[in-house]
Amino acid sequence: MFKGKKIFFILCRAGVVWGLLSINLAYGWGPQGHRVVGTIAESNLAPEIKKIIADEFNINNLADIANWADKVRRNRKQEKPWHYTNVKEGEWTYVMSRDCPKGNCVIEKIKEFSAVLANVDLPLKRRKVALKYLVHFVGDVHQPLHLGNRKDRGGGKIRLAYLGKKLTLHYLWDGGLIDWKRESLLKYATRLNAQVQDLEKSKWLHSKVNDWADESRSLALKYAYPLENNKLSKTYISKGREILDQRMVQAGIRLADLLKRLLKTEN
Repeated sequence: MFKGKKIFFILCRAGVVWGLLSINLAYGWGPQGHRVVGTIAESNLAPEIKKIIADEFNINNLADIANWADKVRRNRKQEKPWHYTNVKEGEWTYVMSRDCPKGNCVIEKIKEFSAVLANVDLPLKRRKVALKYLVHFVGDVHQPLHLGNRKDRGGGKIRLAYLGKKLTLHYLWDGGLIDWKRESLLKYATRLNAQVQDLEKSKWLHSKVNDWADESRSLALKYAYPLENNKLSKTYISKGREILDQRMVQAGIRLADLLKRLLKTEN
């Protein structure tokens, strides 16, 4: 009898651990991806903006705060929807009245916290919190399945096998497809940033938050969702990694530009 209870207890603990793991992976880029975005943004910040962020907000590296929003979310259940926007099946573009009527989604939160950060009349503490949210949410909106289907919760309900493990489609696109062990995150971010041409950067900056979201939505429908019998082909994995690399670079460069525009009033 005691042995049976012990086995039951172990299984329950395993279930709790898996449940916590699933929750942690269901709402944002993995921590590695967010740090890469923060590192790329840091390398693209103008010196005067770096000085403002360091002197006024006591933040010396954006990568260090890139995962703050995920950490505080664990104790604030109401903030979970802030990290993504689920879109109605079959729709290719984001519409606020349909997809985020209450404004509790990543797109509208980026707009909200951008306004807070830009307002120099607000308390510094509140603006610093807004800055930390923005560093995270700009990364989130560039993850294709953060603009996934409402029905499957951005791929969170789609389970498949990868490298001998059962994972969700959402987790794979949070960075699970990438082999992070190949090099340090700093080298990874530096290499990605170095590959981008100035012309590409310029094109990426001629867009707004809704455009970033629609890009992610298009990538989700074109590349993330199309699976053959819930199996991952070599072509799918290769294309997925290519897309994730580009989205992290785009997020970092756009984040740097956003902060420049929001903080320029302090000069």
